Amino acid sequence: MNPHRIFSPALTRWLIALMFLSLAASRAGAENTGDFVSPHTGIGFVRLAGGCYLMGSENGFDFERPVHEVCVRPFLIGRTEVTQKQWMTVMDENPSKFTGPDRPVDRVSFLDAEAFIRKLNALEGTTLYRLPTEAEWEYAARAGTTTEYYWGDAMDNDYVWYYGTSQFQTHPVGGKKPNRFGLYDMLGNVWEWVSDWFSTDYYRVSPKDNPQGPAQGKFRTRRGGSSANLVSHVRSATRYRGPPEKRHHILGLRLARSEPAPQ
Repeated sequence: MNPHRIFSPALTRWLIALMFLSLAASRAGAENTGDFVSPHTGIGFVRLAGGCYLMGSENGFDFERPVHEVCVRPFLIGRTEVTQKQWMTVMDENPSKFTGPDRPVDRVSFLDAEAFIRKLNALEGTTLYRLPTEAEWEYAARAGTTTEYYWGDAMDNDYVWYYGTSQFQTHPVGGKKPNRFGLYDMLGNVWEWVSDWFSTDYYRVSPKDNPQGPAQGKFRTRRGGSSANLVSHVRSATRYRGPPEKRHHILGLRLARSEPAPQ
């Protein structure tokens, strides 16, 4: 026996692997600090610690520029897009073209999303449910990455329902791999409304801390792309616009929830 060898090679490899897993878990815990479930709808939320990141892209459309540093406060965001089953616990009818209880609700306008949120807040006696801001949405989608997609710089069909994988329809949420925050379908399936008005040059004047978007506008912003879009529209930085009243089978929503004020 070698008196200088404390551990066998196999045990050493196991200990190194355990160390890296522990490090990864601690980093994830710094971002995902707990979960919350809506008691009325069953919508699951991931609590994010907030922080600063680089928003936008120099490789996409002009209105994704310039890349700029943004900081967001702690908030919660839906683990998945709102499903048709969850929508129907609050609203009287299912507007979706592609029906199925676990598919994302579609044909939802920005105004419809706001109506859903008002009713849900009333049902649960709170004012905390809302749409995410555009800055919160991209922070959640990137999950600490700086690449074109939240898994890297090349398309990977294991992560996203888009033109190349969807057969031109939506799919049940959670069927693809999540990002590092444990969020599913942040790219593809349906576009997700955010709370901001849309402006092509907002990134040039955006404040650094918790930006809320322009004070007014004609169009609302949507993020993430859909099952009908090409790869150019399902990147972490992709942003687009639509009239607040517009309904289409590529439009849905994901909820955010504000942290309650300290008692």
